[in-house]
Amino acid sequence: MPARTGGSPSLDAIRGSMKPARANARAVAALTDNPGCTRRRVIDAARVPAHELAERLGHSVIRGQSPFAITSGNRFEARLKEGSGYSLLVEVLRPFADLPSAGWRVADLGHAPGLRAGQAWLEARAKLTDTTLRAIASGAPDAPHLVDHPVIVFDLAGTPVYLEPDALAFRKGKELQLVEIKSYAIIDGQADPAKVSSTGGQSAVYLLALRAALARLGFDPNILRWSVILVAPKNFGRFPVAHEIPLRKKAMALERVLRNAPNASSLLSDLPPDFTLDVPARPGPSSAARQRREIEAAVRQLSMRYVPECLATCDLGRSCRAQAIADDQPERLGRTARDALAGLGTLADARRLATRGVSPSEEHLADVAEALQDAHHALERARAAAPAECGLQSRAPGRRT
Repeated sequence: MPARTGGSPSLDAIRGSMKPARANARAVAALTDNPGCTRRRVIDAARVPAHELAERLGHSVIRGQSPFAITSGNRFEARLKEGSGYSLLVEVLRPFADLPSAGWRVADLGHAPGLRAGQAWLEARAKLTDTTLRAIASGAPDAPHLVDHPVIVFDLAGTPVYLEPDALAFRKGKELQLVEIKSYAIIDGQADPAKVSSTGGQSAVYLLALRAALARLGFDPNILRWSVILVAPKNFGRFPVAHEIPLRKKAMALERVLRNAPNASSLLSDLPPDFTLDVPARPGPSSAARQRREIEAAVRQLSMRYVPECLATCDLGRSCRAQAIADDQPERLGRTARDALAGLGTLADARRLATRGVSPSEEHLADVAEALQDAHHALERARAAAPAECGLQSRAPGRRT
C-alpha cells in the first residue's frame, strides 16, 4: 500500500502487505508488564503480525500451545457446551452464577447471518452482543441466562480491539458474571500459579471491556462482578470443576496503565511519512540479507523497553534481546538494572562510573556512580579474600567483570 506524501504514516501503510493480526486479550494484558514499549504499541496498533516480523528479522518463534493442547482444550470446551447441550457448563456454574435448575436459556453468538469469518463477522457479533447485554441488564423476561461466544469492542488508546471471552452468565437480579474455560487441570483444588495468573490477566481485559460496554449502553457497570469463574478439568479427568478468581486489583492496575497509554496517533507523529515495516525483497545476490538489514533499520526507529520477561510475552522478544545485547543496554540484565542505571546508555558507561567516577558533565549521575563504586569496591574486597585457586583475583580497572 502506498505511503502518505506528508504527515505521519498510516497504520495500514506500516503493516503494508502483511495479513492483519487480530489483537487479543493477552496482548492487551501484556501492557501491564511493559507499558512504555513504543515498539510493541505501534505494532499492535497497526495490526502487524509480530511473529511474522520476527521471522523476517531472523528470530523465528514457536507460538501458542502445542497442537495436542489446542485439540484437548477444544474438545473439553465442546463437551461442556454443544456436547452436553450446555448442561455440564450450567451445572458447574450454578453455585457461582445462581442459574435456574430448569428452563435456563442460552444465546450462542458465534454465528452471524450469512457470515463465517472476517471483520464484518466480528462486527456483526459485536452488535448481537450489545443487544444481548441490553436485554440482560434491562431485565427482559426472555433474556438468556448464558451467553456463548460474545464479542466485545475494546478501545485500546484509540485502536478498537475485538475480544472474545468464552462465556457470560448472569445471576438473578441482573448481576453478570464472566466465565473463562481452560484446558489445564485443577488438581486437588490447585492449578499452575503461572497459568492462573495469565488467565487472570486475560480475564481482567475482558472485564474492563464489558464494564465499558455496559456504560456505553447506559447501564451501571457495577452489575458485572469483579471476578471470573475459571472452569477447567478436575484432576486431569473429563469432568469440570469451577473456581472463582478475584480480578479487582488486576483490572484496576490494567486500567491505570491503559489510561496513561499514549494514543496511536501520537506514537506515529515522530515517524517519517513513508515509514513501513513491510520491506520487500529486491532482486540481487544478497537480497535476503539486504531485506533483513532494512527491516532492522525500520524496527530500530521504534523505541523499545526490553526486559528478559519479554521473551515469554512478546513474539519480538528475541529480536529485542539481540538489539539490547548488541547495544550493550542495561535492560538486558533485567528491570532492576534498567531502573537502577536509568540515565546510562550502556553497561560500559556503568563500568566506567564504577571505576573512574563521573566527569564534570555527569554530576547528575553522582548518586548512581556512588552506588556503583560501593558495589565495585565490595566485589574487589571479596575477590581479594578468596583463595587463589578460585581464580577470582582482582582485575584491572575498565576490564569487563
